[in-house]
Order: sequence, then C-alpha cells, then structure tokens
Amino acid sequence: MTHSRRTAWAVAACTAGVFLAASACTTSDNAVSGSSGSSGSSGHTSTAAAQPVDGGTLRIGLDRPFAKIDPTDGSLMSQPLLILADAVFDPLMVNDAKGGVTPYLAKSFTPSGDAKTWTLQLRDGVKFSDGSALDAQAVIDHIHRLSDPAAKCSCAVDAAAIGAMTATGPTEVTFTLKTPDAAFPNMFTRALGYIAKVPAGSTTAIGSGPYTVSEVQAGVSATVVRNPDYWGTKGHADKIVYKVLTDADSRAASVRSGDEDLVWNETPALLKQARADGLQVDTGLGGTSTILINTKQAPFDDPRVRQALQAAIDRSALEKVVDLGQGRVSDGPIGATSPYHSAAASYPAFDTAKAKQLLGGKKVSFQYIVTNDPQSQQRATLLQQMLGDAGITMTIKPVDQATWGTLLYQHQFQVMDFVTSLYGDADTAIAEMFGSKSPMNFVGYSNPEVDQSIATGRAALDPAVRGAAYNKAAAQIVADAPTLFLTQTATGFIASAKVGGLPDLSHMTTINVSPTQLWVGK
Repeated sequence: MTHSRRTAWAVAACTAGVFLAASACTTSDNAVSGSSGSSGSSGHTSTAAAQPVDGGTLRIGLDRPFAKIDPTDGSLMSQPLLILADAVFDPLMVNDAKGGVTPYLAKSFTPSGDAKTWTLQLRDGVKFSDGSALDAQAVIDHIHRLSDPAAKCSCAVDAAAIGAMTATGPTEVTFTLKTPDAAFPNMFTRALGYIAKVPAGSTTAIGSGPYTVSEVQAGVSATVVRNPDYWGTKGHADKIVYKVLTDADSRAASVRSGDEDLVWNETPALLKQARADGLQVDTGLGGTSTILINTKQAPFDDPRVRQALQAAIDRSALEKVVDLGQGRVSDGPIGATSPYHSAAASYPAFDTAKAKQLLGGKKVSFQYIVTNDPQSQQRATLLQQMLGDAGITMTIKPVDQATWGTLLYQHQFQVMDFVTSLYGDADTAIAEMFGSKSPMNFVGYSNPEVDQSIATGRAALDPAVRGAAYNKAAAQIVADAPTLFLTQTATGFIASAKVGGLPDLSHMTTINVSPTQLWVGK
C-alpha cells in the first residue's frame, strides 16, 4: 500500500476519534506475578524503592464491577480483577513467565502415560481462613459446586471434561478424564483452581488466601485485611482497599492525584501519557484484538469472502494508529509469548488487489457489532475504510457491553469486534474457540483436520509434539479465516512512584499479579 493511503487512514481514524482525548480503551476479558518481543513500548518501568516496606494500606482501582467475591463470578476471574481474587483465594496452578503453568496451592499435578488420569497432590496443612482444612475433599466439593448449572460458572465447560474425581488420600485427588488432555492442569489457573467454599446464606466465598474480606459492596468496593494464619508468604500491606472505577480516564487520573496507588489500564494513550508523567507502567501483551465472522451466515459461509476481508486489512496500520505502537501484530491463535509460537508462523499479507480478486466482483456488505468503548470504535472506523478500499461495505453498530455479550453467546451477529486474553493460553484457546463441538466456538467453525490436530495436541505429553499439532491447527485456522487476528495489545498497570514490588509482566501470556508482592513506600 502507498504511504499516502496509510497516512489518510491514520488522519481519518484520528479525526473520527478526536473526542477520545486519552480515553480509548479495549474490551478484554485471564506465575501469579515476565522485554516483550513487542514492536512497541510495552514492558516495565519502575521508580519505586527496591527494599520492601511492610504495613499501611494499598489502594487499587479496578476497571470493572464484580457481582460477588466468589470464583463463580466471571468478572472476578478476568485478568484485571485477578489482583482481587488472588488476595482472597489461592489458585491450584499459576501461569509462569515461560507460558506454562506451575503448581501453587498444588504441590504437584502428575499425569498417567496416556494423559487421561491425573493425580493432584496438595500442600500439607493448608486451611481456609475460617480454620477448616483445605484438603482433597474440599477440592472435590469446590469443583462440584462450580460445575453445578445453578452456579452459572463458565468454568462448567472445563469441568465437564472430568469423568470422575476421587479423594485417594487426605491431600490427594485423582481425576479420570473423559478424553486425554496433556494440558489438564491449565484448567486450574482460574475459577476451577481458586479453591473456595461458601457459608450458608453468604454471597462471599471463603478462601485460603493471604487476605480475608472485611468489607464488601458488590460492584463498588472491597476491603481486605492480612490473614495472620496464611500458610505462604505474607502480604506487605496491612490492608488493601479496592475501588471500582469504570472510566479509564478517571482511573488514570486517580493515580496522578494520589487517590489510588495502582490501577488497571489497557488504553494506549493513557499508558503512553503515564510514562511521560513519570508514573510506573507495567504491561504485557495480555489481550488480542480479533474479528469474529459468523461462518453460518451468507456471505461468510464462503471462505473466499472471509479471506477477502483478511487480505483487505492492514494490521500494521491498526497497531500504529489504534494501539499507538505499544503492541504488535498478531499472526494467529498462538500468541507471540507462547512457548508454542513458531518463528515460521505466517499470516496473509495485506493486499487490497487480492481482496478484490477473491470477491470476483461480488458485492459484500455487513453489519459490524462493536461495543461503545472509544478504542473499539476507533478500530472499527479504520477497518471500515480499509474494507471500503476493497469494495466491501461495512456498517458499524455500537452496542453496550451487555448487549454485545448476549449477541455473542446467541450467535446473533454477522461480524463482531472481539478482544480477549484467552489466546494467552494456546492449550485451551484453540480447542475452545475452534473445536467443532465447543460451546465457545462462537463463529460456527468446523474443520475435521483442525479437530484432529487439536486432539493430537491435547493427548501429547511431549511439548514438542503438542506444539507441532497446535501450529498445524493454527495454520489451517488462519487459512480458513473464521476469525481474523489483528493485534496483540499492551495491558497491565499504572502505579504511583511509591508502589514497590511490581513484577516485569512483558513475558507473561496471562497477566496475574498477587497483591502480596506489592508494598507502598512511606
């Protein structure tokens, strides 16, 4: 494409988004604490003192409301709110800095030779904060509770893979799976792994975490205090106060004003401004912006039409204009920081002429569903112009977040903007998003070869064999284009200069920071 065309797109997109000021934000969805390989400036900048400081109150601003403090609440299990979940609950497994998972509350998680039977060994002597034992039966009870339809936990999809659970010792659980799964422990890094119990009549679950809940106002705020009997490393802060601040500008401003010590942020302009203001910025490639295409609806049941959209989109321009050069282009469902990512991974080049050729004169028009947040709308505006250059007519339809979710799960869309942290874990993402029988296959995609590659990968205990199978599936998915991959976006935290203990998130596939690591300087 010509430089003048790229410049025209940038000017038009920014003109359409002048009202953004510094408020553009994405809609994202998941070790407890990773330089990024990014083309931009995501990473870790720190100004805090290196020596930990104990005591005081840590104030954290959250980007979204939570219904209750319970692993069944999907919001609490989203990346931005894991910093609250980790205060109250201990996960069995955690994402590490190399893209894998390692034991945390678990001591070990061992497979049989066919990856169909798994043995979980818990740490000895761990108790819930009410003093009761967190043993093998507690784990089984937790999984049964979350898999009950009444719990309305999305994790029930994962729990359904379990054929049987048996307490084979006080701190040992044996799982028998319905089909082999070499990545079974990955299911226990979020809801299924945050072991909890709920007292009768309560909406707040009890965990074994480093803090206990002292006060909560659902969707508004929560206060936790240090658990004096915690089995692990004690938190530095005596107390942590969480406050829900849904507006991205207000959240960033709260750190500048000193009202909050740390806030979640995934808005490129605000992250850039925070660095310029001398605040700490700690980010990783925690989100992937994509386009979902309903393959069950004409004209998108024709792969050539989907491939035409794919060829008409300049991902580099999107990364520069929308992400402000702080992310990187995405080349498929295996993220750049994944241990399975291959340097040979390729994605069709931006080629407007090829897009027109694929259409063969066919007139294509469709409605693009996007949330009301400014960054998603800015991305949609730029996409509209790119597709227009290829003769494709795209109408943008903004909806609120709740409506967007309803349309997604009911498959009531032609094409939809979709930003998620799911691709941070290729072991689960490829199967859940593109397996023909998966309830999370929103695009209605079905390819027997991809199903076979997924099955081969999930049954292989050898990471090299698993990676080869996943890359084969990823290449076919990109070729069939049921989902278009755009950019990997920088997400993470803005913190005041007095906050210490922020880990380097730039290598992390899933951003998860335990508040026990953090302290506030005096």
